[in-house]
Amino acid sequence: MELHKLNVVRANEIRDKFHLSSLCAKVLASKDIQDDEIVKLLKEPELEDPFEAEGMDVLIQRLYEAKLNKEKVLVCGDYDADGICATAIMVDALKIFGISCGFYIPNRFKEGYGLQESTVQSAKEKGYTLLITVDNGVKAFDSLKLAKKLGIDVIVTDHHSMDENFECYCLLHPQKMGDDFSTLSGAGIALEISRALIGEKKEHIVLACVAIIADVMPLRKEARAIVQLGIRYLKQGYCVPIQMLANEQYPKWDEILIAFQVVPKLNVTGRLADMVNVNNTVRYLLLTSAEEIQFVAMQITKLNEKRKEMSKEMIEKARSLIHDEYNFQLLFDDTFHEGIVGLVAGKLAEEYHKPIMVATKSKNGFKGSIRSQGLLDLTTFFDECKDELDTYGGHKAAAGIGFQFDKKQFIQDYVNNKMENIVLKDNEAYDVIHVGIDELSIREIESLSILAPFGEGFQEPLFLIESHDMQECKALSKGAHTKWILSDQLEAIQFNSRKYETYYENKKYSFVGNLRISNFKGRKKMNIFVTEIF
Repeated sequence: MELHKLNVVRANEIRDKFHLSSLCAKVLASKDIQDDEIVKLLKEPELEDPFEAEGMDVLIQRLYEAKLNKEKVLVCGDYDADGICATAIMVDALKIFGISCGFYIPNRFKEGYGLQESTVQSAKEKGYTLLITVDNGVKAFDSLKLAKKLGIDVIVTDHHSMDENFECYCLLHPQKMGDDFSTLSGAGIALEISRALIGEKKEHIVLACVAIIADVMPLRKEARAIVQLGIRYLKQGYCVPIQMLANEQYPKWDEILIAFQVVPKLNVTGRLADMVNVNNTVRYLLLTSAEEIQFVAMQITKLNEKRKEMSKEMIEKARSLIHDEYNFQLLFDDTFHEGIVGLVAGKLAEEYHKPIMVATKSKNGFKGSIRSQGLLDLTTFFDECKDELDTYGGHKAAAGIGFQFDKKQFIQDYVNNKMENIVLKDNEAYDVIHVGIDELSIREIESLSILAPFGEGFQEPLFLIESHDMQECKALSKGAHTKWILSDQLEAIQFNSRKYETYYENKKYSFVGNLRISNFKGRKKMNIFVTEIF
């Protein structure tokens, strides 16, 4: 284990200048945030003017022309949480604006990711003259060429890595929209277009919030404001379809996100699959009838339970394929379900602290997902073998991949050879803020809430409390968890630790973890949710 004590030299200056608690000031100082961003972070969340985004004027003008000319517009989406929410936002906004529109999301198993040539050809035959991609498009080179040949304009809105020139009517991408918009997901971009067309609609902000969290976007700048407002509106009762899941079925955010990310991908036979497929999930988000919403939510719940069973089985099978000598694990099995490989890869990458690829056989070759836990930049790792891949794309920590059956050995050799020159850290490394016990109080810890939400790019701080006496050590839930009582007001808890027999009372230990306040029968206590103890 490595500990990096973060520099908090500016803490007193920040505390006095912005009238903050000492803990809040230490957190902001540790993140090396400049004063102008601190001002934005502390103020009431407010979205930027969408027309400040580069490319928005041209895009809105084209949509205005489509409305005047009564053109048919097709929204071309994606099958993950971000793509589904982006599609729902865009379709709803266009219809409110007065444009006749349809939408289409490709079948993950039969067509794969992104705008397909078959979709462009079908759109032409059905009389569509304008296509809008959401959460995809920057890699659809052949489809964009075909659209131009057929006389169809394409507006590309996407946030995935973009390294080649391509032809389209106009492009809206966080890399080009301006710094304030640089953290947006696909649904975040759709929200900006919606706001430019019809003004603010709180339901759209909730959907963009869900998508930003699901796609693990940095919680900075515009994305942060969207999440802050989205959570507020969700608590106020906006966006009934999400409310139905949040209040009735899924008490945890991760369950909501998994439901929307994974359920549409499951190939379950029978009526449930017909009721809850990708395109019907988009329709579900646009429903207004309480009866219809409740019925579909029940179907999503049943499918999500099926997903849990399948995930558990796949994780156990994948674990059996792990070979510890390899620093980049490639796990292949014909029984793996394509719709869950990403979840399994993420779970194992976190567990083994190694990059993991989980792949299965599809119709034309192997298809899989990779998760790197931030140990590798997946946007560039496969650059030297791109010609050998059928499909590849994603983000730094997560990517999808596809290649022919006869390329399996080549890919394995490529990964193993490249990893010979890459050293992964064996020990966990933690960035921590050192605090003394005398700095902690219920009021100080509660003050940290003004810095929420925490997430990617704005992580919840880890605090280090060194060499503290403990009064008592307790085993909880038959030894599954461990609690250390440090004082009448301060307790440390480590979940799923099973360390009671290792750490006894009446000894000094240091703790790394997050600070929380518990409230049991009206009595508040300070808690450390322990990440490491030594």
